[in-house]
Amino acid sequence: MAKWGEGDPRWIVEERADATNVNNWHWSEKNATPWSLNRLRELLSGFSAEDGPIVITIDEVKKIDGEATANNRKAKLIFLFEWVIEGTFVARVSGSEEEYKGKFDIPNLSDENEASEVDLNTSLDGSGPLAHQIRQVLNKSFVSKIQDVLGVYIRELKEEFSKGLILPTDQVKPQVVTKGKTTSATVDKRQFQNTVIAEKEASTSGNEVFTTKEVSVGDTFKATPERVFEAITETQLVRGWTNGSIQEWNFQEGGTFSLFGGNVTGTFEKIEPNKEIVKKWRLKKYPNNHHATIHFTLKDNGSGTDIKITAKDVPTHLADETQSGLDRYYLTSIARTFGFSQRI
Repeated sequence: MAKWGEGDPRWIVEERADATNVNNWHWSEKNATPWSLNRLRELLSGFSAEDGPIVITIDEVKKIDGEATANNRKAKLIFLFEWVIEGTFVARVSGSEEEYKGKFDIPNLSDENEASEVDLNTSLDGSGPLAHQIRQVLNKSFVSKIQDVLGVYIRELKEEFSKGLILPTDQVKPQVVTKGKTTSATVDKRQFQNTVIAEKEASTSGNEVFTTKEVSVGDTFKATPERVFEAITETQLVRGWTNGSIQEWNFQEGGTFSLFGGNVTGTFEKIEPNKEIVKKWRLKKYPNNHHATIHFTLKDNGSGTDIKITAKDVPTHLADETQSGLDRYYLTSIARTFGFSQRI
């Protein structure tokens, strides 16, 4: 937060000829799916791994399902991708005319994993005198070399495909590229941030008439109430499941909070450690000055924690959006960030 009398540099508008996305502040996105489909097929089709007398060649890439995007937020590049790949291979042994065929699948090529963490499952059809040796090569050399190829895809996606995503300003700034894996929580939060950043200001009319209703969401977390309470209250942990989008977090009764670029704000009304938190809470698009009342309740079920979020006085016309957001961008994001939920 800027000191008194000092402007926050994030809000200083740099001159741009096209007046587009000044300071690269808002989300911008490139669809990397078509490029990725072609590049993955190029890298894998006909790929061969040799280990001594054994050569294993990918015969056909039968399936590549998934999507990929390159995103710019606050001059930082964020890459989101998830792929499932299936195909067949042929194994040959020098000095032998016999061929061994099999199948492979890659279930988790995603921003959550480094290339070395990507799984490769293989199955060899039939049996033969050299089947055992081929399986050994499949489980070691073949896996390792395929991971290297997937690492090329990840590198090219980050270093080449993203060029030009950050728009130029009068002051030249280096592009910041995220390295390593991205938590799966980020995949969901970027959709929420894309939504809330684009939202228009709520009505300025103090006489707006609307109805309200109550919505709720819940889950069972594989953690103690104490651990869950820490995750939803401690600043550094909150920073984790909001992808760093925490502008203010004064966790005490009467303290205020601001998340997701100021699009979620409110006040802590009641705090009962490890049991309940009550907040006055609003989305920016709620009617002017209107807050919902949200109860976070935690209950020890003996093997984990039942967590429930109940929101009262939610504007009826925004009830579905509020309920969906609480589920996806609070419960699911927290669960994925810390590995709490059985449904993830």
